[in-house]
Amino acid sequence: MGTLSVSAVLVTYNRLELLSKSIQKVLSQDVDRLKHLIIIDGASTDGTREYLDNLSDSRLIIVHLSENIGGAGGFNLGIRTFFEQTNDDFVWLMDDDSMPTANALTNLLDMFDNNKLAGWGASKVVWTDGNWAKMNIPGLLNGNKRRIYQGDEKWLPIKHATFVSTIFKRDLIKKIGLPQKEYFIWGDDIEYTERAARAMSGYLVRQSIVIHASQFNSEPGDIVGEVVVSRLPRYLFEYRNRLLTSRRRHSNLKLIKTLGHSVLDLLKTLFLPGVQYRGQKIKLIVKGTINGFKFDPDIEKL
Repeated sequence: MGTLSVSAVLVTYNRLELLSKSIQKVLSQDVDRLKHLIIIDGASTDGTREYLDNLSDSRLIIVHLSENIGGAGGFNLGIRTFFEQTNDDFVWLMDDDSMPTANALTNLLDMFDNNKLAGWGASKVVWTDGNWAKMNIPGLLNGNKRRIYQGDEKWLPIKHATFVSTIFKRDLIKKIGLPQKEYFIWGDDIEYTERAARAMSGYLVRQSIVIHASQFNSEPGDIVGEVVVSRLPRYLFEYRNRLLTSRRRHSNLKLIKTLGHSVLDLLKTLFLPGVQYRGQKIKLIVKGTINGFKFDPDIEKL
């Protein structure tokens, strides 16, 4: 691993209890390579600002925002801060409910040491019960998805992953630019890691374990089963963003598949019994999909 250095980025909004635990986990890694922890606070109102301002670790770079710009905006700014305010070789991205085990970073860096052409990697993400976190299962580059669940390879080539312990080389960031802050929430990580995979190889690092301490171990984007009404507006971004991500794959077949997924969600919402907030969900699916055809923000380069 030599003397390569790492900046971690944590994006937070009104989850102080989880954030405080995540900070401790990140700063307590068993390898002396973490030189900076960049925390992007999206204008939290739960005491997060005061808590962060009282921390004294010299590795901390804390950015308080005047408004919540979403997870996508937070990661965009976090990577920009890494690039402009540090000279570190890698940036390691996480949400505020990500709890890396003590050797998570060690194993990520070991992957780069053994795969010289790799540009990025992702940890194995489990939920609080030890099972795979359903919303954080990476996309396999080739072969049957069962290789992820049943295989024993230390490093498995992947085509996308989520921002729950994903690490990128500085040179790759310079090449592909920043995540799309316009996504606001949901899907920015898939678009960004697919962009990364088109430029450099990425790997699932099976021995790098991170716990995703989310409230539920939910399937990604499960609008049909959603029961928390305050979360519904997020799905407008889900359907809009996924369509742009699909369009950037430059494959008509993949675009049709994405549209088919949205149509299937619509049919389930329309006809399955017991669907809560049915009318709101139908409007969100239709509006988000329509918006996705005209949504095309520029990619910011560094």
